[in-house]
Amino acid sequence: MPLSVIKPVTEALSRAIGVPVSLLASAPAAVRREIMAATVQHGLGTVETQINYHRYLATRYDASRDSVVVLGPYRRPIDNQSDVATLDPDAEGRAIAALHAASVGFRQAIENERSRLNLASQLEVVSRSVLAVTSELELNTVLRRIVDLAAELAGARYAALGIPGPDGELTSFLTSGMTEAEEGRIGHPPRGRGILGLLLAEPRTIRLVDLSTHPASVGFPPNHPPMRSFLGVPIVARGHVLGNLYLTEKRFGGEFTDEDARLVELLARHAAVAIENARLYSAIELQQERLRTIIDQLPEAILLLEPGPEEEVTMANSQASELLGWAITTPISVDEFLSRNPRFDADGTPVERYGIPMVRSLLDGETVARHELRLLRPNGDEITILVNSTPLRDSTGMVSGAVVVFQDISQIKDAEQLKDDFLSLVSHELRTPLTTIQGGATMLLRDWSALDAESRHAFLSDIASESRRLASLIENMVQLSNIRAGRHPLETEPTLVRSLVQHSVDAERQLAEDRAFSTSSEPGLMLDADPDWIDQVLRNLIHNAVKYTPAGLPIEVLARARGEWVEFAVRDYGPGIDEDDLPLVFERFHRAASARRSNAPGMGLGLYLARVVVEAHGGRIWIERPEDGGLRVVFIIPALTGDEPD
Repeated sequence: MPLSVIKPVTEALSRAIGVPVSLLASAPAAVRREIMAATVQHGLGTVETQINYHRYLATRYDASRDSVVVLGPYRRPIDNQSDVATLDPDAEGRAIAALHAASVGFRQAIENERSRLNLASQLEVVSRSVLAVTSELELNTVLRRIVDLAAELAGARYAALGIPGPDGELTSFLTSGMTEAEEGRIGHPPRGRGILGLLLAEPRTIRLVDLSTHPASVGFPPNHPPMRSFLGVPIVARGHVLGNLYLTEKRFGGEFTDEDARLVELLARHAAVAIENARLYSAIELQQERLRTIIDQLPEAILLLEPGPEEEVTMANSQASELLGWAITTPISVDEFLSRNPRFDADGTPVERYGIPMVRSLLDGETVARHELRLLRPNGDEITILVNSTPLRDSTGMVSGAVVVFQDISQIKDAEQLKDDFLSLVSHELRTPLTTIQGGATMLLRDWSALDAESRHAFLSDIASESRRLASLIENMVQLSNIRAGRHPLETEPTLVRSLVQHSVDAERQLAEDRAFSTSSEPGLMLDADPDWIDQVLRNLIHNAVKYTPAGLPIEVLARARGEWVEFAVRDYGPGIDEDDLPLVFERFHRAASARRSNAPGMGLGLYLARVVVEAHGGRIWIERPEDGGLRVVFIIPALTGDEPD
């Protein structure tokens, strides 16, 4: 008990009675021993003792050893004369009464102090418990903390937290105080019947001295530890039961008190908030994960930027990493992000930092729509991107971030260029034969009688030749359109290779009677193929060879077995092809530099169509450059085993 409470009282008593009043601890040693022995024998009452011819009154105000108030020394009138104060019987009676009243006051003060300290200790435990529960956001961790803290607060040996489902039965049951092995021996967790079901039926605190004697008790399953004392407290939020705390076996053999119930109820109120927060957090996490999944599946690249001392990219979907050519790990500063991919305008001028759409949106709050940029990837590839960027604003209108959406439009730009090239090529390639046909036909109509037979034959030959050329161009364009539209699927059948090669060569020989053809085809080779399409491939390759081979040089056509494949090859002795053109020769509308230099007619479709048809048959096509010049186009198709038909 603090001296600040006792000292003013003892001083006041001393002045009122005229005899010193003090605590036992401040008395001389001999006096302390005598008074301590006397008060131990008499308990909490007031005792009178005489030491060295002086009288003392002593009262114990608490059970602790030194909690004694001493009045004295004094003498009675009948005692020998001394220099101490004299108390007659009335004064001594008043002194005894005053000393008793003081001890009662001291005792009450001590009880109050103990209650205060106990309450402070409990509040500290509750405060720590509340902080521990509410600082967690992961639901399972929150529930585990709640059940452990409830056991600690109430001094329970066992505790459990039951979570009810929509049907009113317990769907989750977390325990404290039992090992996993002990839980395993018990078997399935309870569903919420018996005593546990009381809280499910009526959410109110239940305190029992012996739960086995309650009418609702249904006993325990085998291997369950014995339990007697019980405290059940519901966890309620906005009228809905979120769970129930079950505590059993008060430590040291007692029963749960009202104070235990109040502490656990206080914890339950905070636990309800913590559970709701954790569930809300889990729901938000789930929604964010769903949103991240959706954003990751979008074909467009998406970035989220946030301002600050150093502007940062805080979110990037997988398409952004794929498009930019490097793995983006967020958060990353905007400057570092921009440094990985230099940006240029359409004319090749580098774009400064403050001209980039994302920076304009983040710093200036500007919305940028359909802005084209050229961007350099780390591997050296250059792509064209279309950027849309918009600021995000808070409730005050201040920019709190920016969203950037961009996509690779390189193929679109290439397609636009390809379209332009195609239109230019078509107009040129169609105009040339049409001009020849129109001019020859006009001359024949106008001057037929004036022309000799040789001139007429020349004009008619030109018309026929250019008509065939025009028909070939149109046929290739029609085939290209059919392939891209899926209107000409393969119709495979067993096909004899030798007959197929001979038919293709004969068809082209009629159009180039002045050329020498050399054919070699192994007998017995069979394909499961579309003969019309393979014939078209061979004719395109032979036609190209005729077009680029000078007069007098042969065109070689080969078909032979190559393991499980049939290999076709068409060889010419023309100008060949440059190394730089090899990766592009099978692309649409691509014409090699050597073809452009020779001014040979063509649209760059023959090899493209050949590749598409060969790959559709499960084969492969490539270009070889023989050392003695010219070009060798080779393709392979899976062979069909079987005998050659008669």
